[in-house]
Amino acid sequence: MTTYRICGDRFLIVEFGDEVDLSLNFKAIFMKELIKKENIKGISDIIVGTCALMIGYNPFEIRMNNLVEILKEMEREGIALDKNIFSRMITIPVLFNDRWTRECSKAHHLPPDLESIVEYNGVNIEEFVSVYTSADYWVKYVGFSPGLVAFNALDSKKELRSPQLKSPRTWTPPGAVGVHRSGNCIYAVNTPGGVKMVGRTPLLIFDINQKNPVFKDSPALFKPGDRIRMIPLSGEKEYLHIEKNVDSYPYEIEQGTYSGNLMKEAISV
Repeated sequence: MTTYRICGDRFLIVEFGDEVDLSLNFKAIFMKELIKKENIKGISDIIVGTCALMIGYNPFEIRMNNLVEILKEMEREGIALDKNIFSRMITIPVLFNDRWTRECSKAHHLPPDLESIVEYNGVNIEEFVSVYTSADYWVKYVGFSPGLVAFNALDSKKELRSPQLKSPRTWTPPGAVGVHRSGNCIYAVNTPGGVKMVGRTPLLIFDINQKNPVFKDSPALFKPGDRIRMIPLSGEKEYLHIEKNVDSYPYEIEQGTYSGNLMKEAISV
């Protein structure tokens, strides 16, 4: 059941549930697209969360009660899992067990994260990398820190987990790929963090200078509803070559759509 919550005098939160369920995230993304198409006067911003939307509005242009009624009617008429939404497949190269994330852990007087993660999942590093890169992932939201992307495996059997650190790091290398209890993330900028790191990508996923053409429309690479396919790099030499040429790197992005029915089938297997 959808819940509408007042959030201050300029925001409304629309909750589709209270758990990490990709079908709820699909509903949130689809609802955002419906709202954008309606071009409702007074709405200033729509932010997607794991299973909710936060809608910014101008109370001098639309009353909160009226906004809720409009959204309820849209929900009754329009949201269904048999619909398609725009969804890009973005390939991200990752160097697993890299020296930068290991040095970060060492600087914080911690053991290497990947070693504790593979032990937690009952696999070795090679098995971890094999399973982790065999899944396609769904982008739930972008945020928390600039450009940070949060995602889950579309095949729930391939979702690997890890407890977070008891005390967060004071810094995290940009591009660090992390695994936690309810999903995964890629840190876009140097920021504190408590998610354990498994590797690092040489690609920028947030670029305020927008040098690479892939950032021409936004400094953030990802959008909610995108999909991620990770490929393992052979070693540090390949990583450094990509990093050196990142401003001209040809990001591998496949345009497409994805349906809620496909997601429902994938996560229920």
